Amino acid sequence: MFRSAPRLFWHYKYWQRQTAGWLMIFHKNNALPNNEMLGYVVSDKHPKTIKVKCDRYLYVMRYKKSFRKTKPIWAHDEHEEARLGDIVRVQPLGYRLGPWKTYVLAEVLHREPRVEDELRGSDARNLLTYRAIREEEKENKPAPPTVPVTPSPATQAKSVE
Repeated sequence: MFRSAPRLFWHYKYWQRQTAGWLMIFHKNNALPNNEMLGYVVSDKHPKTIKVKCDRYLYVMRYKKSFRKTKPIWAHDEHEEARLGDIVRVQPLGYRLGPWKTYVLAEVLHREPRVEDELRGSDARNLLTYRAIREEEKENKPAPPTVPVTPSPATQAKSVE
């Protein structure tokens, strides 16, 4: 398919511009079986959940023009194989998983190039929080407690006189 360089900040509009209607020409969402949809993964931060932006193209006779409508969809990703920037095919579940998830990931059509050891979502946030707490503890580390010295009876007698 398309080779693209890894990007620091990824946005789904980037893929829409890169593909220049590739999804519209080869896989139209209006023509896929069983209400399946194709889209770009825009969020993978939640566990076993992805947010997919799906494009639908509609032709308006009055203006003799095609318009692209983008719809965000929450999908269930059981094995967490889809990542940010991937092109995926999702299909409806027929029931809901939670208040928003109504689709399930069918397959990953294209994987966006990425760094393998990169933490994502809550894992990265937890690591940052852990590091911040550790540094705070190092900075605010109190002096080691000193052992109180009890004066000997001889020194007590001298201090009394």
